Amino acid sequence: MVSQRPADAEGRVAGETVRYLWLTPERQTQLRGVLLGITLFFGLVVWVWHSLGATGPHGIDLIRKLRIVGIMTWLYALVQLIDIRFFRSAAARKRRIAMGIPDSLIAWLFGQMIAWFGIIYYGFTEDPRWYIAGLVALLLTFAAFPVRRND
Repeated sequence: MVSQRPADAEGRVAGETVRYLWLTPERQTQLRGVLLGITLFFGLVVWVWHSLGATGPHGIDLIRKLRIVGIMTWLYALVQLIDIRFFRSAAARKRRIAMGIPDSLIAWLFGQMIAWFGIIYYGFTEDPRWYIAGLVALLLTFAAFPVRRND
């Protein structure tokens, strides 16, 4: 059973230990930039790969299966992001306690998961729409889950 103790601005429950002391607000800002940079870099790598004409699109069956996986990935990530942002369910609290990182970082990783699926889809199909949508979703997680400063 999860305790119903009040949480602070970061969502930490009183008495909860912070596992990663190096994860200061300044480092979170740097980490957010690294996540965006890596995502943009690998999107560029896939674009260059296709620009060189290395391969053509794969079969229709693979593309259909990738779309199904994409829909499932988006639904899972969006449900988790909504839960973290608005509902703060017991599952979100347990995940935060188990991982020991702030909700904002968890949300950014869900946003990156969506963008990385887009990179994979782009790599197999030469269709950048899922990547662009994932990149927009990643940027939206940066806006919806800002770095919290403890001033």
